[in-house]
Amino acid sequence: MPPSKRHFFSHLHPVMVYRRTLSPSTTLGLGMACLTCLGVLLVTGATLFLYYTPDTAVAYERILHITTTLYFGRLIRNLHFVAANGLIVLVFLHMARVFFTAAYKSRSLNWQYGLVLLLLVLFANFTGYVLPWDQVAYWATKVASSLAEYIPFIGGGLRRFLLGGSQVGVETLLRSFAFHAGVIPPLIVGFTGLHLWRIRKDGGLASPPHQLGDKIPADPWLYRAEASVALLTLALLLFLALGVDAPLFERADPNHPPNPAKAPWYFVGFQELVGYSAFWGGVAVPLFLFIFFVLSPHLDRTASPPGMWFARDRFLLNVFFSALLLSQVGFIIVGQWFRGPNWGLIWPF
Repeated sequence: MPPSKRHFFSHLHPVMVYRRTLSPSTTLGLGMACLTCLGVLLVTGATLFLYYTPDTAVAYERILHITTTLYFGRLIRNLHFVAANGLIVLVFLHMARVFFTAAYKSRSLNWQYGLVLLLLVLFANFTGYVLPWDQVAYWATKVASSLAEYIPFIGGGLRRFLLGGSQVGVETLLRSFAFHAGVIPPLIVGFTGLHLWRIRKDGGLASPPHQLGDKIPADPWLYRAEASVALLTLALLLFLALGVDAPLFERADPNHPPNPAKAPWYFVGFQELVGYSAFWGGVAVPLFLFIFFVLSPHLDRTASPPGMWFARDRFLLNVFFSALLLSQVGFIIVGQWFRGPNWGLIWPF
């Protein structure tokens, strides 16, 4: 490529890419969809940052001001809400795609970067959950932080660190805002840069040698494919933001807990597990999932090359991984929609 035509995106892509890279079935566009959600979150978050005040006396009123007074304030908050929740779903789907194609083989470092990004995205959502300072956000934060106490040795200290004390209060809101707006975004951007850099340094997407095929210029073919995914994702986010309002319930009241008080939906599966057994739900299962995901590239001793969907010799691994994901989805569904007063089972329809 002539030097005069090089631009910012040239640093993120090789000059030539394998034709297979452009096939929708290779990655399903999940990585680009995640990046689009991240971009929307940074832009809308910077806008909300200008009008929000992390003070328990006025935080709720500032959210009301944003949604009812500012031009496009409701749309911007809705976009932030759907992009944040969409990013969690997309990150898990992206991780599942990498696992089912064994794309982590010989790329364990990038798999670890991805796990760090997953934890950062969850932490960003958790710290942003309390900012509206409404009744549901307050008690969801209280329940979710109490789950941290089940972590052996460090649980109590971790909970006090997250809350800035023993209870959800002024320090919790200040600390959550500081993490949500000042600490986590640059960490996510930094690890995303490392994640992309490792993909390029490893030679592009993981592919079986016999499916590599010929190479074509990244500009314009790869750029057009990525722009298409980004525009489709942005269109979907806008469509959802126009129809789904970011929730805002009554003002937080520490003296009147809702029944039941639930954790944010992405943690309610663990709350459901804790309802059966504090040890299994609060310690054993989370610890097992963490160790399994971290060690997956090293535990996988199959001979099939990376980049193949559902390779035959990985049948048991894929079944095991699917069972883990589906069980967690099941616990989330039960906890979110089938639990009523006193955590009793209800029929929601």
